[in-house]
Amino acid sequence: MMSIDTKPFSAALTAFGLAIGLTVFMAGGVAYAEEPVSARAITDALKQKPLTRSMGAPAGLSADQTEFVKKLRGQSRAISVVERKKLAVIVKEKHLPAIDLEILFDFDSARISSEATPQLVQLGLALRDETLNGATVLLSGHTDAVGRDEYNLKLSEERAWSVRDFLVKSFNIDPHRLIAVGYGEEQLKNPDYPDAAENRRVQIVNVIQ
Repeated sequence: MMSIDTKPFSAALTAFGLAIGLTVFMAGGVAYAEEPVSARAITDALKQKPLTRSMGAPAGLSADQTEFVKKLRGQSRAISVVERKKLAVIVKEKHLPAIDLEILFDFDSARISSEATPQLVQLGLALRDETLNGATVLLSGHTDAVGRDEYNLKLSEERAWSVRDFLVKSFNIDPHRLIAVGYGEEQLKNPDYPDAAENRRVQIVNVIQ
């Protein structure tokens, strides 16, 4: 098992312990606890599959696509509409390894809630795993369809950046490995129920390894 230096993210681990590693909901007066997706499950989901052209499967990014993605790494600005749409096409067409995580934020805010810390800790541990060493990771923020399109886009972008900053500061993840982008309500996970909670998520994609 890989040995991990906990010093860079001791504060995150402390918060994780205080949160008891569980997300708690109330339903009909009964408390239910849901464990965060584990670092191992995240790592497994983000592993690049062997490149193949069989069954019509794409065989990785083209040279132009790779260069485009590399230019977005470690950006200190919000990416443009054209860049955002181009990135979405690449992720979809290339079937890149990804996982959706429920990252809880304060209401109508990009502030990460205390309940989100356990899941972010697991994500940080996953991105430090040697099997993802050097991977370029896309952090996509998504909202439901409640509210104005422009507002949702801005909020999702700010939330994606909040996750990026947490990973950089708490886990010492190289910012040049991360791309933060908001899609608002453009990519609903459940379009039949646009207001559903499952649409509010952060998608993690291994773009280049």
